[in-house]
Amino acid sequence: MNEKSMQGALLPGDSTVKFKEFPVPTPGHGQVLVRTKSSTICGSDIRAIYREHLGKGPEGYQNVIAGHEPCGQVVATGPGCKRFKENDRVIVYHISGCGVCHDCRMGYMISCSSEY
Repeated sequence: MNEKSMQGALLPGDSTVKFKEFPVPTPGHGQVLVRTKSSTICGSDIRAIYREHLGKGPEGYQNVIAGHEPCGQVVATGPGCKRFKENDRVIVYHISGCGVCHDCRMGYMISCSSEY
């Protein structure tokens, strides 16, 4: 791995995990690029290891690098990014809610009652 490429884990099913090199993306407007220090494996990842992504349902992230619960350090920011700067340590919370319903305002985005 060098500064122009990064490694990622793909979950093609059939009880396999494939490591592959990818080009390092450039963050877009309001986005950050995070150098991952650690990432967990959850139930949806385990299910995806044992069967091929179907492109729908909880394992619908076909052809996407696995690891949706990472932590790391911001290494680049895109234009319009106001909350983060380089070297900030971050975690990625993979569930987002509407931000306005009662559960979201209490910090329980996983229980968001909004249809959107």
